[in-house]
Amino acid sequence: MATVRSFYRIARVFPPADEEYWTLQERRGDPPENASGEVRRSWDALSAFDSEAGARRVARARSRLGTLIVRYDIPEGAAVTWEKTLGPGHYDLRGDVVEFKTYLADVVVDV
Repeated sequence: MATVRSFYRIARVFPPADEEYWTLQERRGDPPENASGEVRRSWDALSAFDSEAGARRVARARSRLGTLIVRYDIPEGAAVTWEKTLGPGHYDLRGDVVEFKTYLADVVVDV
C-alpha cells in the first residue's frame, strides 16, 4: 500500500478553479531579476503547506489568496512531486495538474 502525503493549499472556491492551479510562471512570466535562487526555483511550482494551520496562517495574512483551505492526499509514486522550500511547512508541488486535481480530498471553510 502506497504512503499518502497530505498537503494544504489556499483557494477561493471549492473545488478550486482552473486558474488556481497556475504557477507564478504562468501568472506573471519570469521571476524578478533580483529574486533569490530559492524563489526562482519555486516560481514554476504550486505552493502548498504540510499542515492546515500553516495554510490558514498565510490565508489570514494574505486574504487576497482566498478564504478556503483545501487538502490534497497525494500517494507516493504519483505524477506529482513535492519539495520542501521557502520556510517552515512550505512545499513546492510539481507535476501533472490533471492528475493533481484528482487528489483533492477535503475543504475547510473557516479561515
